Amino acid sequence: GLIYQAMGFPTEMFPVLFAIPRISGWLAHWQELLDRDVRIARPRQIYDGPEARDYVPMTQR
Repeated sequence: GLIYQAMGFPTEMFPVLFAIPRISGWLAHWQELLDRDVRIARPRQIYDGPEARDYVPMTQR
């Protein structure tokens, strides 16, 4: 924001100026999500560790 302010852009334009460079990346991600052949989503993870344990206060550890 400091550079935009120094260049004379009004504060109301800052969100637009931050978003414009990111639009190409957003569109690329959207296009990948629409492609059924590309699997970029992480599969659901299932915890396989030890069962839950009772809490032990610091004074008893």
